[in-house]
Amino acid sequence: MKRAAGILIILAAIVLAAAPEDAKIERHGDSAVLSVHTFRPLDAVADTLELEFGIAVSTEDPVFQFAGDMMDISSEVPRVRSGTLVPARWGFEVTLPINPDGSPKSARELLTAIVAEANRRSAFGWRLDEAQGVFFFVPTRTHDAQGQVVAATPLLDRPVTIPPGLRRINEHAELLAADLSRQTGLNVSCCEGAIGGIPWGMEQINFSADHEPARSVLLRLGLRHWHVRCDMDFCGIFRWL
Repeated sequence: MKRAAGILIILAAIVLAAAPEDAKIERHGDSAVLSVHTFRPLDAVADTLELEFGIAVSTEDPVFQFAGDMMDISSEVPRVRSGTLVPARWGFEVTLPINPDGSPKSARELLTAIVAEANRRSAFGWRLDEAQGVFFFVPTRTHDAQGQVVAATPLLDRPVTIPPGLRRINEHAELLAADLSRQTGLNVSCCEGAIGGIPWGMEQINFSADHEPARSVLLRLGLRHWHVRCDMDFCGIFRWL
């Protein structure tokens, strides 16, 4: 059952990614307004910042436990099965100072403002992390099964162990996902074997991890940034090229 749910959310994520409800940037003189209203607003913001300004931001869903946070996407996307759940839409907007060429004056200040406004507009919460020149929107708050706001343990904050060995990169990633699945009881997947027909992770490397945060392990495996997308019993780590 968990595998079937995982396949459904992967299909839904791929379909939604093919026709995203993008974040919008409207420039007005020396400032601009970034606005978004969609299923995963921080995902859409991250994609727009990468495409518009080359700002690399990874995003991570909280683990969803409350049915009221989800919506059935099958009425809008007939290609997926009835009952396929995705996070319900919500949104926010941020005003940012810009340079004469239209770029933000400070990437960090912009991302800090985005996190602050997202936290103000949503029951969910995030923090802003940075490592190796990449920023991360990391979840810190979610709902429990009864809809009460509770602290979230970010999936990729969890320490994982990968036994030493010579394996393909994607096999190391599968071991990471298996450890996260064991710890959380979720079906965790990492990472797609190919995007646009281009295989990933086929090179063999000697690698290990000893109780190391999963986010750090992914970076050492060569992933630059990603989206972690969850439903109520599945989380997929989707590479963003």
